[in-house]
Amino acid sequence: MRYYQCEKYPIEFVLSENIDKYFDCHNHVGHYVISLVMQGEVTVYLESRKVMCHEGDAFIIPPYVVHSVCQERDARLLSMCIGTAFARETDSETAEVIVRELLKNAVGQGIFGEAQKEKLLPFARTVFRGWDKGRKEMDTGIKNLADRITTHPELELPIATLAADIFVSKYYLIRKFKRSVGMTPHQFCIQNRIRKSQGLLDEEKTVSRIAAEMGFYDQSHFDKAFQKIVGISPSEYIHSKKQIGQST
Repeated sequence: MRYYQCEKYPIEFVLSENIDKYFDCHNHVGHYVISLVMQGEVTVYLESRKVMCHEGDAFIIPPYVVHSVCQERDARLLSMCIGTAFARETDSETAEVIVRELLKNAVGQGIFGEAQKEKLLPFARTVFRGWDKGRKEMDTGIKNLADRITTHPELELPIATLAADIFVSKYYLIRKFKRSVGMTPHQFCIQNRIRKSQGLLDEEKTVSRIAAEMGFYDQSHFDKAFQKIVGISPSEYIHSKKQIGQST
C-alpha cells in the first residue's frame, strides 16, 4: 500500500496492490472515500449490501457509513480521501479547481494515469456539490459521544461512565451506539486511536511512544491493531507515504 498526501489540503490518495486482504467492518468519520478499481475485482459490503466491483468501477463511501472490503492479491484499488470539513466548507467551484490541479500533479508524478484522473473527477465533483455533506442522522446523545471519542480516542472512557452521561444503562448504550455508528464504543475507540496515530506518525516520535500515548498496552498491541485496520504495519506506513506537489 502506498499513500500520497497533499500537504496543503486534506486530500490523500491510497494505492492498494499486491495484497490479499479483508478489511473488516469500519467507517471513516473524517473523510469521504472515492475508490476506483484499476485492476481485478474487489468485493465491498456497504452496510447490508454486497457490491462486486470490477476494473473501471468506482464508488463513494460517505463518512460514518459502515463497510468492509475484500481485495484479492491481483487487484489494484485506488482511493481518493477527501476531508469532510473541507468538502463541507469549500465552495464547489474552488474545490473543483483544487482537485483538478491535484489530479493533474498526481498524473505528472506517475501515481496513476489520465484515465483514472478522468474517472475520479466527476465523483469528486459529486461530493463537492452537496451529496449528503457527510451528515448521518443519529441521536444527539450518541452523536456527542461519537464526537467525544473521535476527538480524544486515547482517553479511557468506561462504558458505565459513558452510559451515565446520557442517562441509559451500559447494555442499552452498546446496542444503541452500534445501531447508530455501526460498531461498539470499544471498536469505534480502537479505530479512532489508529486513525489519530496515523497523523502522529508524521511527527518525530517513536512508534512505542505513540502506542503509549494512544492508550495501547504496548507496541505489540498497537502493531496488531494498526495492521488490522490500515493493512500494513506502522513502520511500513511511515515508509509508504509521499507528498504530492500542489500549486493551487
